[in-house]
Amino acid sequence: MQPLLKASRFLLPAAFFGYATVVNLGYAQFPGTEDLTRDGDLLRGSATAKLDEVYRQSLPHRDTAIGVLGALRYMALGEGRKGVLAGSDGWLFTTEEVRPLTDDLDRSLARIDRVRDRLAAAGAQLVIVPVPGKLDVHVAHGDPRAAEGIATLYDAFLSGLRAREVTVLDARDALRMDAEWDAAFFPTDTHWTPRGAEGVARALAASGLVAQGEADFNIRTAPEIRFTGDLVSYVTTDDLAPMLGLMPEHAVPYTAEPTADGSLDIFGGTAEGATLLIGTSYSANPTWSFAEALKLALGRDVLNLAVEGQGPVRPMLDYLASPDFRAAPPQVVIWEFPVRYLTDPALWDGPAGVKSGA
Repeated sequence: MQPLLKASRFLLPAAFFGYATVVNLGYAQFPGTEDLTRDGDLLRGSATAKLDEVYRQSLPHRDTAIGVLGALRYMALGEGRKGVLAGSDGWLFTTEEVRPLTDDLDRSLARIDRVRDRLAAAGAQLVIVPVPGKLDVHVAHGDPRAAEGIATLYDAFLSGLRAREVTVLDARDALRMDAEWDAAFFPTDTHWTPRGAEGVARALAASGLVAQGEADFNIRTAPEIRFTGDLVSYVTTDDLAPMLGLMPEHAVPYTAEPTADGSLDIFGGTAEGATLLIGTSYSANPTWSFAEALKLALGRDVLNLAVEGQGPVRPMLDYLASPDFRAAPPQVVIWEFPVRYLTDPALWDGPAGVKSGA
C-alpha cells in the first residue's frame, strides 16, 4: 500500500500534464524539429525552454500548465525555476542566499557607520539584528557547500560592524537552537517562524545590548493562519504543491498590548525616547510577531516602522529624512537586517536626497 501511495503522488501530476497537453494541442504552436536541440537533454536544454515558452503564451490553461510543468521539473530533477534552491525533505531556499557579493562589503559597513553616527548625534542608540541566511541556519536540509557563502558573509558582517564599534547582536546561535527542531524558518517560505523570532528577541534581551524596561503587556493570540510559502511559486501552483511534499505553512500570530499608556503616539508619530523597530518583512509582517516578541522580551513598548518589499535600507533612510526623527529622536533603534541583502548591488539606491542624507 505504501509504495502505491508514494507512486500516486507522482502519477497524478503526470496524468494531469498529459490531459493538459492533449486538450491544448490544437491551440499551441509547438516548435518544429529544426528548433529543437539534438543533445537529448529534453529537461535541461533549449527544448525545455521552448516548450516552457509555449505553455506560458499559447495554452488556455496557462497557469495550470505552468504549474504542472514546474511540478514535473521538481519531481524529475529536484529543482525549481530561477529564484529557488530545492533542499531535502520539502525544504526550499531563495537563491539570493547564494548570490555573489557584487559590491564591496566595506561600502555597506561605511554607510551603516554613518547611520549609527547620525542617530548617535540625536541621542539615539542603534542596535543591528542581522538575520542570517535560512540556508546557513537550516543547512541540514540544504547543500552545505552552497551555504558556505552566506555563512561567511554573516561572519564578515558581524566582524566588520564590531570593528567599527556598531552595536550588533549575533542572532544566528539563537536561530540554530530552534533549527534543531526545524522551527527557526518555515520550510517553504523565506521568513522566520514566530518561534524563531521569539528566540532572537530573547537573545537580544539576554545580551544586555538594550536596557531592560519595566512595561507590562497583555498578550492576545490571533487565530491560526495557514498559508502557502512564498518560495512555492518558484516551483508550482498552490494546488499542486502538496502532491510534491510542499505542504502549507501555519502560524499563530499574537499581539502584546501595554497594560498602561506608553510613550507612543497613537496618531502615528513617535514620542521622544521611544524604542523603534526598523527593517523588512521579517519585522513588518504581523504573522511572525517579531515586534511583539521584542516588547515581551525587553519590557519595552516598541513602535514598528518596518516596511515590506523595500529591503532593510530604504525604511531606515526614509525615517532619518522624516520630520518625526527631527522632532522626536528615539532612545533606541533596532535595525533588523537580513544579510542576504548585502549581495544586492541596488541595496543603497534611492532618491538622491535620501541617499546622500544617510
